[in-house]
Amino acid sequence: DSAGVAINVTGYGFVLTVNTLKSPPTTGTELYSIVGVIIDAAGGVVEFVPSLVNAGQKSATYYFDIQMTDDIGRIKTIDTGKYTYNQDISK
Repeated sequence: DSAGVAINVTGYGFVLTVNTLKSPPTTGTELYSIVGVIIDAAGGVVEFVPSLVNAGQKSATYYFDIQMTDDIGRIKTIDTGKYTYNQDISK
């Protein structure tokens, strides 16, 4: 929460969405979405693991948001920001 206290997320759902635009008018510029996996429900820890395809985007700055659906179905955007892909030279 805003005070830094962990929220018990038992029964919650999480989705991270990556887009080419900060404020997309439609889903047409969406690159992908990842369903979060709850690692520690009582501690409020959720993990998002991109696939190789997700992680293989062109080097650029993209935008993300994370939506949380609580145990009674309310949806809230809990984080937004920039996400920068940098492709390395090692293959």
